[in-house]
Order: sequence, then structure tokens, then C-alpha cells
Amino acid sequence: MKNNKYLFLAFLFSITLGIIHAQTANWQQTGPVKFPTNKSSQINGIGRVQQLIFHATDPNKMYAVSASGGLFITANGGQSWKVAGTDKMPDMQCASLCVDYTNDQVMYLGSGDPTYHFNSLGIWKSTDGGATWSPSNTGIGNRRAVDILMDPANNKTIIAATDDGIWKSLDAGVTWSAKKSGGVFNNMRFNPADPNIIYAVTSNEFYRSTDRGNSWTKTSLPGAGNTVEGRVGVSKADANVVYVTFVGDFNSNPKTCTPVLRSNNSGQSFTVVKPAGLPNLAGYDENSTGWGWWEFTMTVDPLNANNVWIGTHVVFNSKDGGVTWKRLTSWPTEMHTDFHHMTYSPHDPKKLFNANDGGVWFNTDGGMGKTWKPISDGMGCTENYHAGQSPIKKDRIGIGTQDNGELYYDAGTWYTNRGGDYTSLFAFDYQNYDLIYYPNTNNRRVGVTGGSQGLAFPFTAGSSTIMEFTPLQKNTAFISGSDVWRTDNLSSNPPAWKKLSSFNEPVKAIGISPADANIVYVVTNSGKVYRSDNALSATASFTNVSSAPSSVSSKASIAVVKSLPGVVYLSCNSKVYRSPDKGATWADVSAGLPNTNFIKMYHDIYSTNEGVYIANGMGGVYYKNKNLASWINYSKGLPTICNVTDFMIYNDGNYSNSVLRVAYYGRGVWETPLYDPSTVDVNEINSNDIYSLNVFPNPSKESVSVSFILSKTGSAELALYDMQGKMVKRILNTQQLNAGEHTCPVDISSLESGTYTCKLHADGIVKSKMLVKE
Repeated sequence: MKNNKYLFLAFLFSITLGIIHAQTANWQQTGPVKFPTNKSSQINGIGRVQQLIFHATDPNKMYAVSASGGLFITANGGQSWKVAGTDKMPDMQCASLCVDYTNDQVMYLGSGDPTYHFNSLGIWKSTDGGATWSPSNTGIGNRRAVDILMDPANNKTIIAATDDGIWKSLDAGVTWSAKKSGGVFNNMRFNPADPNIIYAVTSNEFYRSTDRGNSWTKTSLPGAGNTVEGRVGVSKADANVVYVTFVGDFNSNPKTCTPVLRSNNSGQSFTVVKPAGLPNLAGYDENSTGWGWWEFTMTVDPLNANNVWIGTHVVFNSKDGGVTWKRLTSWPTEMHTDFHHMTYSPHDPKKLFNANDGGVWFNTDGGMGKTWKPISDGMGCTENYHAGQSPIKKDRIGIGTQDNGELYYDAGTWYTNRGGDYTSLFAFDYQNYDLIYYPNTNNRRVGVTGGSQGLAFPFTAGSSTIMEFTPLQKNTAFISGSDVWRTDNLSSNPPAWKKLSSFNEPVKAIGISPADANIVYVVTNSGKVYRSDNALSATASFTNVSSAPSSVSSKASIAVVKSLPGVVYLSCNSKVYRSPDKGATWADVSAGLPNTNFIKMYHDIYSTNEGVYIANGMGGVYYKNKNLASWINYSKGLPTICNVTDFMIYNDGNYSNSVLRVAYYGRGVWETPLYDPSTVDVNEINSNDIYSLNVFPNPSKESVSVSFILSKTGSAELALYDMQGKMVKRILNTQQLNAGEHTCPVDISSLESGTYTCKLHADGIVKSKMLVKE
């Protein structure tokens, strides 16, 4: 009710002033959230899950650690999942989790990516059930924790196996100290009957502790193939039995793959029960020539220490203590490949789970291991390599994912087209929303489930290939590699291409005027800005009109304003510039933007005030028009835990229907309505005033920046007032302030949550801007 009160007061105050205040973004996940509908020829999935953890007492509550998308929690045994508060964390991969068995509000999240051996931001802690997180890294730093164990007798004692030794905390994660220096550890387990004994394994060594992780002793391992990604398995049925397995090095020598070793004396010594060599327990079948060093899992039946499970792509089972093995599944049909964690429920020894690149799966035949089903609805952790949005159909999106193939979106449902890693770029034309282009592979798909056609590009396509379309000439497209080509028969099979330029250097961006498709801008790798005024003619030519004001070494984007065709916006890495004269001169208009590289920029072609959007890879989207001194942060609701890979727009001129969309590597696709020009910003009222005023970000919790522009030198007073008109903070008070743009940082952390007015007095004129303190 408190927030509603402040919003109501702000509304009344805006009516009093005769002002409608600026619109804020409202990002929501488009998906996939529900498990995709499969139209491919193999099993499909939704996203990569690294580890599955169970609640200490509630059999229906589980925690899934998504590799790139954060933490997901189910309260109903996997029927549905909801993301924890990890969306608000900084960009990081996630590897492991430990939940306090005395208080499930306390959790420890290990960051990093064990699959690709990435480090991230160390261990983080939550004390409110995952709603908020803070670093818990003193001593341990940014090491990658692959397993985090809590002492069963003392919830303040935690042990972490990392990529650089084994670490221990005695104060609930406040501080950490090294107990085993060095070693890239892959797995760690308690002895099921004696918590004094802990087992840990690297890619070639096995270690044992008998004093709750304070000291570690290496056990010599017999046999061959004890290399690459070790795993440990234990069982409550016999606490003396310990299994160790390694992927081995199948590529160098198939005879060294997947040995299995067994100890009957709690890890003091081992014997080889399955020698290195075939069957290849990390392969696609018994005799597979493939292997999976990047994922591998082992678990042991808690009721039968001789019932052992190992797998990477398929499920292998041994009923005789690891001596003989039988394959139970086929990788294309029964369960998604690339296993990361196979485990039994501690509450029901007949329930067997598998966390893999497709999500979380459950064994439905009572622990026999043959039949599996996904239980991943709500796990919106799809890792998108690239995505594309149809400009003529709102509900047509194409995405290419990490190991979950190509997906497309239609009428609120996501469908899987094909499996595997799908890394292609995506593009859509203005003729047919079912026609998907893949510029980097030089082909297109005729219908989202149809066959492919070659595009006959006159150069070798690659990841930097650009393909742009125009609604003004729907059968025309422009492509670039180290020059620009045009086709006028896009719908032909294949299209014919005409070379338009002689740049002879990589093209970083193409921008087509939405008012006249003859006007095309190009930015090259060296920062040269070219313009063609006859790009549709038989004798098209480009002129070098200027150079980019700053480097375009990483990214560049161009947006041409429709209502004023001479106005062009150019993003260069982390800067944005505006040209009023068709690219001849440029002015820096980056105020309000963070110092990060921007991936794409769009102009709202239906706006009359130069509305422009831009996005970076860190989950930041920003909006500006000609009346705003600074960019508005338009990111409210977007995750920050993972990277944005693509920025898209669907704009039909109806602001209740048009959307911006972003695709994440780890959190699927998100959308928000466009900034509605009918929602007038304070800065746009009385635009002939001698100054403008902007507050950003707004709303905010800790700090804001107040910017304004004075057209002449004079006095200025800037202050914050509460709803009763009382000054609560003076920001600036001077009799002599130079003309030009000014920005003042303001700490608002000490203010109570609520609505305030920022007022600027200059030479007898008052300008106001509302500020919401969260």
C-alpha cells in the first residue's frame, strides 16, 4: 500500500502542475518459459542446468542452478519453476548451491561455469530465500566453486571445492581459508555415514579428508585413463564404498576412456572394476567415437551400493558394482544430452533426476533409468546465441540456442525446429514472416519448418555479415562483407546481387533511410562514414562524407530519422552521435549513457521527436528524443545476471501493440512496450524555455544524476522538495553558472522512499522534474 500511496500522490501532483510524466519501461519475459513444443526429429530442451539441490525437509522443494540464468526454485516437485532474485545480480555464470538445512532462507551460490571452465564472481550469499544476494568472498576471492557442502553438525561451517583448492568457512561464509592449496577440483562428497570424512577429485587425483575438510591426503589411483573431469560416487547403503571415474582422453586413445575405480575402505585404496576403454561411458553409445569432457556425471543408488549410474550423452547403468555396464537410453530420443548432474532425491530413493543442457528431467519408471520426462516448465534460462524479430508480425521471433537448437515463436507458443548448437544470425524481410534468413551461413528457410534455400552471396559469409531490408522496397535487400551489395529480386531462388561499393574493408553498420531507400549510410571498420543518395539506382555510388567521431572497433549502428531525413544517429562502441546534415558533422549526444559498448540502435519511425532506442550487452536499454538532454534508462525489469545478445523492435505505429525485445544468453527473450510519444516528459513542456531538466535513473534507490542545459550564463538554484514543499536537499546554489550542459550527481540514499520534486530556478524561471525514491 505504501508504493500505491506514493504513486497516487505523484499523480495528483502532476495534475496540479498540468504535467504528464515520463513513461517507464515494463520488461516481461516473452520466453521460452514453458517447455517448448517439439517439431524437430530429436529430443528438445529449454536451457542448461548445472546442478540440482534438494530442500532439507520438503520433498517438493528443489533448486536448479542454471549455468547462465541464475537460480530457479520449485515448490511442487518440478511441475513449475520460478526464478529467484538472481536476475538483479551482476553478470555472472552459476555453478553450485548450498541451502542451509536449518533455515532455507540462507543460501550460498557458487559462481563460474564448470562446463567451459570460466571463473566469475566467487561465492554469493542470500539471507532472504534468494530474493537478494551479496558477495561472500573474503579470502576465497573469485574462485569457481563446483561443490559447496555444509557441515551436518554445524550450519556455520561450509566447505567449497574450487578450481584452485578446497576452502573452508567457519563463520557462515563471512571469511574463507584454504585447506587444500591448488588443484582444479571437479567434485566433492561427504561420506554418507561419517561427516568427518570427505572425498574430492580433480581431473587426475583423488583426495580424502578425515577431519571435516581441515586437511587432505591424496590416495594413489591404479590403472590407466585417470585424467579429465573426475567424479565421485557414494551410497548410504554402504558408506565404505566409494567410486571414482574419469572421462579420460578418448580422442588421443580410446583405450584410455572412462575407467571406473572402486574403494571398499572409504577411499583409502582403490581397485579398477571397469578398465579404461570401451564401453565409452562418456559417448553417444557403447562404441562411440565421441566423448564429453565438458559434462560428466555419476551417482549411486542410496539403497544399493552396487547400482551405479554414469553418463554424458546417454544413461549407463551397472548392477554389479561398476564391473559391467548397460546403456539404457538413446541420446536423440529419451533424454536431452550433455548431463551435468544425475542424483537421487534424498527424500525418496526411487526418484532419480538428471540436470542437463535441456533443463531438469525425471525418471518415470521408479529408478529403472529407461524412461524420462522433462520437468522444466517455468525455467526461462534459454541461452540465445542470436535472435531475430519479424518486422511485420509481432509474434514471430527466431532464436538460435546453446544445444537446444533453433526455436521460433508463434501465437504465444515456442516451438523447437531442430536440435544442437544453433549459432546462426537471424533476419526477417518485409514480405513473408515465415521466411527466416541466416546471413552468416548464406541461406534462408522457406517457412519456419520448411526446407532451405541458398542466397548466393557473392562473398564468403561469416559472423560479421550484415543483411538489411527496407519496407519501402520489399523485394530489395542490402548485404555487406567488405563491401555492399544489393538485390532487387529477393524473393527469387536464388537472388541476384549487384556490387555497390569499393570500400575493400569490413563494414560495421548499414543504415537505410525510412523516408527514402535511396539514402543508405555505411560505416566501415576504419571509421569512415559513407552515404549513397542513389542506392537503388543502376549506377549507385557512395561518398565518404565524414569519419566516425570515435572508434568503431567493436560495434557500430546507424539510425536515420524518418521525419527529418537529414538527421542521423550513429553509435560508436560506447558513444552516440547525432548529425543534422546527413552525416557531414557530428555532435556527441551520449549524456546519460553508461560507458559500455552498444549492440544496436533503432529509430521509432512513427515518432515526430526523433525517438531513438539503444541497448548494450549488459541488460541496459535507453531512450532519447530531441527534447531530452540525456538518455532515459529504459531497462526497468530487465535481468542483469547475463548478457544481451540481440536487440529487436516490432513497431506498427500502435503503441499499445509495438514492443522492444532483447535476447539473453541465459534468460531467453524479454519485451516491453515502446515509449509512447503521447506520454509527455517534463522536458518537453514549454520547449522554448532557456533550459531543460532531466533526472536519471528514475526511479532510483541510491543516487541519481540531474542534468540541465542553460542557454545563457546566470544564477541557478537546484534542490529537492518533498510532497509538502519542504526542501530536503540543496544540490546547487550559485549566482554565476556558465551557459551549456551541466550534470550534478546526487546521493539520495538517506531519503525516505517516496515522491519528490526536483526544481531548477534560473533567472526567474522554474523547471520541475518528479523523482521517485524506491
